[in-house]
Amino acid sequence: MAKAQSAQNDWQVGLDQLRVALPACRIEMRSADYTSAPQSGGGRHRRAAQHDAGRLAAAAAGKGLTGLPCFAGRGADGAPDWPEGLRGSISHCADRSVAMVGNAANWCGLGVDIEQHLTTQIAQEIAPVALTQRERVTFGTDPLWVALIFSAKESLFKALSPLINRRFDFDAAELCADPKGAPHLRLTCDLAPDWPAGRMIKPLLIPCRAGVLTAVALPA
Repeated sequence: MAKAQSAQNDWQVGLDQLRVALPACRIEMRSADYTSAPQSGGGRHRRAAQHDAGRLAAAAAGKGLTGLPCFAGRGADGAPDWPEGLRGSISHCADRSVAMVGNAANWCGLGVDIEQHLTTQIAQEIAPVALTQRERVTFGTDPLWVALIFSAKESLFKALSPLINRRFDFDAAELCADPKGAPHLRLTCDLAPDWPAGRMIKPLLIPCRAGVLTAVALPA
């Protein structure tokens, strides 16, 4: 119980930072209830518990934004289907689910992602898949940076893919270090007329003791 509370507190620090950075959005986290998952089919029940926690987080975020619970549906591709006038995103990590919701008048796309810390071995395995060659030269395979870059690209996909009605891979964007400010994501290929190669997008990168939290908010 104490360990679970400590993890919640660690995530809370990151959530508070995200709320300060995006005051027009509402961000909520909920814990998945695994206590009723049977031994057989445990993986399926764990995913269902994560799904339920994500929808509850979205409902709470929607209520904080509009005053009414917002129960996101589910599209054919499994992504959340948001009520008219809202944009949002949901992410799951172990027993935590986080949701971010905003008004469509303010945002054309929102993406949030939460990830556990990576071991050195897993970071080395993920880096060739999730990072471009330039990213690997710049950031190496440091577990924290691999997790942040992987997560930031997940957030970008959640924010941008529904907007352009197109899926894309990790190599469609890369994180660029900026000695004068925060790193930016740069598109490496033309994804849509308004989203050409070279366009820069600012992600929010928040390392926590419990893991990493990232977000991409695309203004309307």
